[in-house]
Amino acid sequence: MEAGNTAMVKELLLQVRQGDETAFTALFDLYRPRIYTTALRITKDEWSAEEILQDTFVKIWKNRETLGDIGNFEGWLYTIARNITFNELKRIEREKSNYNRMVKDSVAEASQGADTEMHTKEFQQLLHQAVARLPEKQKVTYQLIKEQQLKREEAATLLQVSPETVKWNLDQAMRSIRAYCMMHMKDLPLIFILHFLK
Repeated sequence: MEAGNTAMVKELLLQVRQGDETAFTALFDLYRPRIYTTALRITKDEWSAEEILQDTFVKIWKNRETLGDIGNFEGWLYTIARNITFNELKRIEREKSNYNRMVKDSVAEASQGADTEMHTKEFQQLLHQAVARLPEKQKVTYQLIKEQQLKREEAATLLQVSPETVKWNLDQAMRSIRAYCMMHMKDLPLIFILHFLK
C-alpha cells in the first residue's frame, strides 16, 4: 500500500479514530519513509529525524478522535511534521548558540593570566601533527573543508565522490584529530582544544 491510496487511508483513519493500534502501526509504516527522509534532509541528523517522526505520530495518536473531521489528512500530517521539524531546528540552533557562548566564555577565562599566543602556536603544531597522521582521503577532505573553506558539495565535486562520503570522511578525520590532540595536549587547556575543533 502506498501513501496517496485515498480509500485505504480513509479506512485506516477510521480504525485509528476508534483506537485501533494495528491500524495506527499500518498508518505509521505507510508515511514513515517520506516524513523521515524529509526530516533527515532538513536536519542532516538521524537522531533528530527519528525524533521528528515519533513526535509527529504521537500527536496524531493524541488527536485521533478528530481524524474524521480532517478533510486532507496528508496535508495535515505534513504540516504537523513541518512545524515539528522547524521547532527542532530552532532547538538545535539554540543549543549550538549556548554551547558556542559557553566555550567562548571558558576560553576567555582560561586565557586570563596565560600566554594565549603560546597556546595557539602549540595547538597549531599539535593539529598539524594530527592531520599528517590521517589516512589520505580523510586528510584531503579535512584540508579542503577546514583549511580551504570549501563547501561539502564543492569538495565532493573536486574529489568526485558524494557529499555523504565527504561528510563521513570529515567526521572520521575530526574524531581522529580530537583524540590525538587530547592524548598529546600536555599543558594546553582542554577547553582551548574544544574551541578550535568544534
